[in-house]
Amino acid sequence: MNKKLYQCLILLSMLILLTSCWDQELLKESKLIYGAGFDYENEDEIRTTFVVRNLGVPVSQGGVYSNRIISIAGPSPRATRIEMDRIISKQVTASKNQLLLLGEEVAKHNVDHMFDILYRDPKSPLDAHVGVVEGRATDMFKLDHIGDTLVTEFITNLIKGAENKTEAPRMTIEKTFRYSHDKGQDYALPYISFNDEVGAPEMDGLALFHHSNYTGVNIPPLDATLLLLLSNAKSKKASLVENLGENHKKGYLTETVTINIRDSTSDIAYSFKDEKLTKAVVNLEVRGNIEEYPQNHLFKESQVEEIADELSTRLTKRANDLLNKIQEANCDFLGIGRDLNAYHHKAWDGEQWGNDYPKLDLQANVKIKIAETGIIK
Repeated sequence: MNKKLYQCLILLSMLILLTSCWDQELLKESKLIYGAGFDYENEDEIRTTFVVRNLGVPVSQGGVYSNRIISIAGPSPRATRIEMDRIISKQVTASKNQLLLLGEEVAKHNVDHMFDILYRDPKSPLDAHVGVVEGRATDMFKLDHIGDTLVTEFITNLIKGAENKTEAPRMTIEKTFRYSHDKGQDYALPYISFNDEVGAPEMDGLALFHHSNYTGVNIPPLDATLLLLLSNAKSKKASLVENLGENHKKGYLTETVTINIRDSTSDIAYSFKDEKLTKAVVNLEVRGNIEEYPQNHLFKESQVEEIADELSTRLTKRANDLLNKIQEANCDFLGIGRDLNAYHHKAWDGEQWGNDYPKLDLQANVKIKIAETGIIK
């Protein structure tokens, strides 16, 4: 009995020493930032656009969510944030921010100085999605609604959909920071433009970066899928579309083939001379099903093999053109420098890699295997 009493006294003493939540933030006392964008205002100022959520009456009680778009110019992101606190009635918090958009001009001039405010704030969500906007980010946010959907949710879902379809890498604020400071790995961010025909934003491929700077070079969506496959980054779904034959150039659409990719593997073979990297060959093997081929119904197995061979040839050419494009942009998206640093350290020179990478003999070899041709035989 004395032993139990002794244990209870110890537990009560420990409870007295426990601290409470000293940094709590009540939602009813806060205004939540759900999106932010950065643009250059002039040579001395930036413009930060904040999307602040008006919670109002809960949706469960018949209310609707709405946004308040606030755009402020100042000498730095922190200065614009301080100014925003002066014009918002409640405490502003970025703990729920889910989207960060960069205007083209901002992205070209070292995005780190824009992200600094996010990296230093312990309450800033580092898993928020990041994208580059054609033109200015503030113009995209001022759309407010796309149909019945708030613009922040609409663009966030666009990016998530592209990630699931292997049209964009899974990039967040945290990954952007990490890759920006990795001398052996560059990255790409979703590139978002406004489609005048449908009156809404659209995923328009990838914006290539070298370290912290947008190179001004974009990869269209169909080639973005191929680039991600070359980097061994297939997501839940992936499709490749290619034209077969010469008649397609004359306006015939029946020679298009679409492959739904079931699985893919990619590896890079390196060649060295005198402890210097001389050549890198990216070998991509894709296994998939034919989803579309209007030309005929593929009655014979030999027809399927011929299509697979022709696809392999055409996609190999496309892949080599794509590698030339990212080399010209000096974007080591495949992380070849990181491989050298990790596995071939004698051939790695971090200070010279930015000069050596564009001159590297970089090639691709694509092999297509068709598993199924659909239910029509």
